[in-house]
Amino acid sequence: MTRIDAARSWFRPGRASGYTTLTALGLMGCCLFGCSPGSGSGGPAIETDPGAMIGEFVTYVADYKDGHSDWWHALRTSDGREVRLDFDTPPTAATGNHVRVAGETLGERLHVSHLDVLPSTAIAAEGADPELIAAPATDTYALVLVDLGSGVDKTAAQGLQALFSTAAADKSFASYYSESSYGKYTVSGDVIGPFSFSMTTCDTTGMYKAIEPMITGTYNHLIYYFNDTNLCTFGGLGEEGSSAKPAKRTWMNGSLSCVVLMQEPGHNLGLMHANTMKCGTASFSTTPISSCTITEYGSGMSTMGGGCKQFNAYERWYMQWLTGCNGVRVPASGTFNLLPLENNCSGGSGTQVLQIPFPATLTVNDPQATTQNVSLNNYYVELRTAGGIFDAFSTSGRSGGSSVTFTAPTVFIYTSDNVRVPATSTGGRGGGGQSQNSVWTELLNMTPSGTSFTGLTTAGQSFTDPAGGATITLTSISATGASITVTNPSGTGSPTCIDGTTLTAPGPTSCAGTGAGGTTGAGGTTGAGGTTGAGGTTGAGGARGAGGTRGAGGTTGTAGTSGMITGAGGTTTPTGGTKGTAGAAGGTTGTAAGTGGTSVGAGGGAGTTAPGETDMVTGGCACSVPSDSAGNLGLASFGMSGLACAVGLSRRRRRRAL
Repeated sequence: MTRIDAARSWFRPGRASGYTTLTALGLMGCCLFGCSPGSGSGGPAIETDPGAMIGEFVTYVADYKDGHSDWWHALRTSDGREVRLDFDTPPTAATGNHVRVAGETLGERLHVSHLDVLPSTAIAAEGADPELIAAPATDTYALVLVDLGSGVDKTAAQGLQALFSTAAADKSFASYYSESSYGKYTVSGDVIGPFSFSMTTCDTTGMYKAIEPMITGTYNHLIYYFNDTNLCTFGGLGEEGSSAKPAKRTWMNGSLSCVVLMQEPGHNLGLMHANTMKCGTASFSTTPISSCTITEYGSGMSTMGGGCKQFNAYERWYMQWLTGCNGVRVPASGTFNLLPLENNCSGGSGTQVLQIPFPATLTVNDPQATTQNVSLNNYYVELRTAGGIFDAFSTSGRSGGSSVTFTAPTVFIYTSDNVRVPATSTGGRGGGGQSQNSVWTELLNMTPSGTSFTGLTTAGQSFTDPAGGATITLTSISATGASITVTNPSGTGSPTCIDGTTLTAPGPTSCAGTGAGGTTGAGGTTGAGGTTGAGGTTGAGGARGAGGTRGAGGTTGTAGTSGMITGAGGTTTPTGGTKGTAGAAGGTTGTAAGTGGTSVGAGGGAGTTAPGETDMVTGGCACSVPSDSAGNLGLASFGMSGLACAVGLSRRRRRRAL
């Protein structure tokens, strides 16, 4: 069994400490059936059982200050009550599914004997809205200050600074999500309260039920903050949703630190923890379930782990902030240009992560349920360098856990499952769109004999799959890019981008000049007016101005604006000025250029030569289009798309250690 630093069980009937208070719902009429709780057969018995209950299936994860974690399931009814659910085997329902359950009541809990996932039509028949699927873009947040009886140690001004400040030194919540999403996810909101709430146990459910009727504004997400209390042993707690159907609530127990503040709303969006995996004296193993140790939150290269760094590439791919050829699946050999993850290549024009498949699927124990396995199918290869507000060089990691060395541009390699982007159409579980969260990432150590996790930093370093799959070699690296050679003797197929197109290897060497986010505006380098302007450099009535002291045609200079050139002598030219009278004394040669011809015409074509003239009008201008220029802990702007979730918001409450 994979060793996990924070071991948990999916079924711990004896643990009550730290649980959210549950209300008994009078389930004595529920009967015990002999069916598997994981089945979705929907047999007649459960459909007609008057004691069966219908509601939203919710999974909670509590991450405690002492480093241990716990995991359990509940049924949330339409009136907001919750019933703890116990299973003999792990359930097949996903967080956010609407389900019908039946079983035996044991105190305030229900021992489930049968569970059906309801299709969208059944949900609608019960009076609930059908599932809504939307891509995240903007979101509203409120920091809810809660007074448990001793005041609140954060002012509204401090809360605004932590969530919505634009100052780089503040490292605000809004800045973090804007930077990690390349501006694709923006947030806004308010600090509200303080609201008084009294509790004798860690009653987070009672807290939101008492306070939310008093909130007058409309917010997609609520971050509850209260002074550090021993009644709650978590540092941060979050309901878990998905990128398509975000959850709503998080709780902060006396801390708005970078990792806690960014991670708990990340759980609302469906993001999971960024871990490390140590496999003895090797970087990886063919049997990770028995040979490797997972440290949950161990990676210091993401706030979903233990460091105040931008999200990793897997997390951004899941959130759909990486698009086009930003992510490339590499099934065979090839050499690829890899651009820093910190760069804004949001037009999909630069490769920022390689997904390299395993020869075969491997498994590890679910870090949140040691009786359940999780698939590993790919290596993920990304280049990180110093950039933006959050990604500075450092050696960091979870306190008491593994550290990660990041002191120069580094190519990190980690493992995970396939990227599980939620479906945007019907056909998910129960017939509705999926509300699927992401999965854990496991950072590998390229120097396994060391105490700190490292990546590839020097040309010539490589990592080889222990099962005979790909060898990943760093051929060059700098702050602007890296070259990666993948050697896969048994691999076949072309490199495929996120959008399904084929990448022509090695790919772009920069993000510049293509699509949104490039360094050059859409107008290109040359304006639409062409290279030759109207009127040219030669003024009207110039070199051949006959008669007159200055050539009368030259003073008017109208030919400069119309592209005409004054005719010879005193003859009349087309609009070249008044008629040049025959000069009394022949005049001086008109050496001065007409005043009308000195200005370059805007966007016009070449001037027309008057009859008898051989000079051509030249000159012109080029137009330029200005390019766009490419933002920590206050509750100000936090746009998460109005990801309105109808009935099926996937929610997992996560409690995480500070």
